[in-house]
Amino acid sequence: MEIPVYQASIPTLVRMLRNLGHILQKAAAFAEKEGTSPELLLERRLHPEMFPLSRQVEIVVSGAKGCAARLAGRIAPDDETRELSVFNRGSEREFGERLTSFTALRTLIQEALVYLETISREEVDAAPERPISVAKPGEVRVFENPQTFVLSFVLPNLYFHITVVYALLRSAGVPLGKQDFEGAPAYRVRRTVEDAG
Repeated sequence: MEIPVYQASIPTLVRMLRNLGHILQKAAAFAEKEGTSPELLLERRLHPEMFPLSRQVEIVVSGAKGCAARLAGRIAPDDETRELSVFNRGSEREFGERLTSFTALRTLIQEALVYLETISREEVDAAPERPISVAKPGEVRVFENPQTFVLSFVLPNLYFHITVVYALLRSAGVPLGKQDFEGAPAYRVRRTVEDAG
């Protein structure tokens, strides 16, 4: 069974952005309750060579918007707009001013969700089968087709960066669980009766 490109991408981007917003909301509440500096939480890194938590969120947001814009054919193949960069920022100079509050990051996520709502199923699925290009200073990454772009690049990167945010906050003591990462269950529960004998 082939899954349409829209179904494989936009609903997942929306779901995970909402989950990320929820995670950040819990982090903000934790910081307030514990008297922890939000700025210190947002500066946490897994490794000195990795981007801090705040940049990880920015990468997720621009990646989601940039993916949707490319799938809908709304931007030129060589577009290097920072706000539509798709998981390919290699250095600090590829960003604007650092966001220093959970409120600012959650606003960024909300704006991305509003943008994703403007992308229709018809717009994405009616687009001709074509290569997808992602420009980066000094190179252009060309994906054979939208399916490869979404399944082999966008979704792995989306989960990677959100996992980094989750891990940074969880290791700081924010009371997060797997359900915060996954969001509302995408399944229904059927109870089984175990053999008592």
